[in-house]
Amino acid sequence: MLDIILLFLLAGFSTTLIAAFMLTIFKKQIAFNERVNKFFAEPLKKQKDDSIEQKNKKSIKKSIDIYWSKGTEMLSKRVSKDERKKLDMLLRDAGNPFKSAIDFRLFQFVLSAGLCLPVFFLILPSSDNKMLTWMMMLTLAMLGFRLPIFYLGKKKTARIKEINVSMPDFFDTVNLLLEAGMGLDLALLEVSKKIKGPLADEFFQTLEDMKLGKSRREAFYALRKRVPSDSFQSVITSLIQADQLGIGMAKVLGNLTVRIREQRREAAREQAMKAPVKMLFPMVFFIFPSLFIVILGPLVITLITKGLGG
Repeated sequence: MLDIILLFLLAGFSTTLIAAFMLTIFKKQIAFNERVNKFFAEPLKKQKDDSIEQKNKKSIKKSIDIYWSKGTEMLSKRVSKDERKKLDMLLRDAGNPFKSAIDFRLFQFVLSAGLCLPVFFLILPSSDNKMLTWMMMLTLAMLGFRLPIFYLGKKKTARIKEINVSMPDFFDTVNLLLEAGMGLDLALLEVSKKIKGPLADEFFQTLEDMKLGKSRREAFYALRKRVPSDSFQSVITSLIQADQLGIGMAKVLGNLTVRIREQRREAAREQAMKAPVKMLFPMVFFIFPSLFIVILGPLVITLITKGLGG
């Protein structure tokens, strides 16, 4: 037994000694091969893996696009013109986050099915109360159908708020360019290039409409119709009237920016006045009970344990 152990130790020592000897001899060649692999083989392998991954992603995307286009073709025959018009208005007010009204409606159906089908296949077969499960599926389907509309409403509110915030600086810059001698269309184009956002996108669309043959008045009417903001619509109305009457745009924009800032100041004051009313319910339901527990808790414990005589 001892001879076998010594034999194994001798074999291990010999192997280690030979490996160290070979590593010393071929040290430069090993270092050269490692550098070659680092700078040439690994990037090629990574590029090959990336290309395979991109091909897989493209194939998946292509198959999704094919089925999506088939769904839009089938759905376009069933959506009425009035319903499509309403959806177009919702999408327009939200900044067109979807390609078309048909795509939005198809997304509603897909989301509704994606929420209720897992319940149908996973929970319904093993459920004891089938009626409750069907009610759950119906609720999830309705929720999935209504969530995109709620999302459009939130997008519309955020878009209007962003437009109202960027209006003073935008029109101030346009006013400066007008006072410098630049025309209104060119001033709007230059400012829209510099200041990014939904307001600049809307003016880009207006200038494109004017290039396609619309008059300034018609393009501004379409712009006022696209943006559901009262302050913005009043500004565009003033610009249309000034263009019709031949009043200087610089003077009109100067007065408009002053009025916009006053409206924002009044809106901030209004929100500040609403703050105490909004804080009332959280204070009554969350803050006051905690204060009462901290202040009156020891007294109540004392009365319970010792009574009034304690």
